[in-house]
Amino acid sequence: MKLTRDYFKASNLTFRYGLTPIQLSVYCYLVSCAGSADYCFPSVKTIALYCNCSESSARKAVRRLDELGLIRCEAQYRENRYGAAEQTSNRYYILPPPRYFHNGEPVHEELP
Repeated sequence: MKLTRDYFKASNLTFRYGLTPIQLSVYCYLVSCAGSADYCFPSVKTIALYCNCSESSARKAVRRLDELGLIRCEAQYRENRYGAAEQTSNRYYILPPPRYFHNGEPVHEELP
């Protein structure tokens, strides 16, 4: 099957991380949003809507995916009309999944 804009590709390694259904859904949604880019920037509200979960569950899932090294979450800011920095949506970088584990946690480099 040829991948088109209606499909996305995720690593089989994703199943090694013991993700909850919500965490897996959020990860797949972020990968889908990123498409051929390595990042995307949906709001937490949008993530929750498309993953059929609460905003707090979406935040927890994002935090866990970040801890596991599957994504990197980076806050984005813009200047408001008063000149103060104001946070906008986060930017989510999709990272290559770690292949190796040590004490049940993924590591990004080969173990000795």
